[in-house]
Amino acid sequence: MIARLKAATWRALGGFYSVSGLSRFRHQGRVIVLTYHRVVPQKVVERQHIQPGMYMLEESFAAHIAYFREHFTILSLDELLELWRTNQFKRDEPYCVITFDDGWRDNYQFAFPILRRYAVPATIFLATDFIGTTRWFWPDRMMLVLERARVQTSGSTIRDEVSAMLADAVGVRLSADEGSFLSLQSGRPIDSGAIIELCKAVEVEEIEALIDRLGHVLGMDLLSERVLLDWTEVREMAAQGVSFGSHSCSHRILTAIPLPEVSRELIESRNTMLQHGVTPSSAFCYPNGNFNPSIQKLVGESGYRAAVGCEIGLEGVCPEDPYALKRVSLHEDSSSSDSLLALALSGIR
Repeated sequence: MIARLKAATWRALGGFYSVSGLSRFRHQGRVIVLTYHRVVPQKVVERQHIQPGMYMLEESFAAHIAYFREHFTILSLDELLELWRTNQFKRDEPYCVITFDDGWRDNYQFAFPILRRYAVPATIFLATDFIGTTRWFWPDRMMLVLERARVQTSGSTIRDEVSAMLADAVGVRLSADEGSFLSLQSGRPIDSGAIIELCKAVEVEEIEALIDRLGHVLGMDLLSERVLLDWTEVREMAAQGVSFGSHSCSHRILTAIPLPEVSRELIESRNTMLQHGVTPSSAFCYPNGNFNPSIQKLVGESGYRAAVGCEIGLEGVCPEDPYALKRVSLHEDSSSSDSLLALALSGIR
């Protein structure tokens, strides 16, 4: 009930904002750098149990691009950096930059045809160790495992075993009733997305091992569907207006690994793109948005001109910090209509 009321209130606010003229004032002389992840049909969302904040439906994405073309001057990320470098950023112009994180195959299958149809540039940040493989990022594997556990009906023994594993790793258990998880600390229900956030505080190797154990107990088959780009797709897109930047090699949270490893991730990811015939963008994208001053310094020393994270906001005539560029993340729940999109683009949510 509360969630429905909140959604209705937000839709009403979006309707007011979109017709008020505030949007035009908000974006004049500013640039909004947008973050997308996946662009998919509904059937893929259901089959892969994609997290709500991770996808746009392809028809919604097409509507977004049409909206941007009407209301913004759309730039590639490197074009934006060049405007800043040469002091040619116009104070009366609303700018927009489109970026995608991770390098999902559906960026090629569903987003790329839309970008090409409208001749719109975009930048995709690649986690290079995963490109051209059938590997999945651990949060997406965990989503599948948690969904299987949530509907597990084959007996209390399996449910008890799964509960014990989750309790030991992240302080969560399956409820006695099917269909939900409970936090051991508060005793309150917790959803799969929140469980994944808890997992981010645990060593990646431990979480990967936990997912494997849970999958074995639940009788799940190994994942074989390729969900990330391969290098042939990357080169085809690069030849037709899409640029590519580094999102590290392994997609590990950089603040959780030693600085020499961070340096290796910065340099080898870019070198990998060059080896595959792709000229990398001069901007870097922090995995999970995590960074600190030492990591920012390394990014600059490694030859990058800028970096993007997850801090919400717009940039202006010159960036507040080129190694912490603000962005606005768009997904289906937040921006599936023009009014909701206009409000999301304000960067003040």
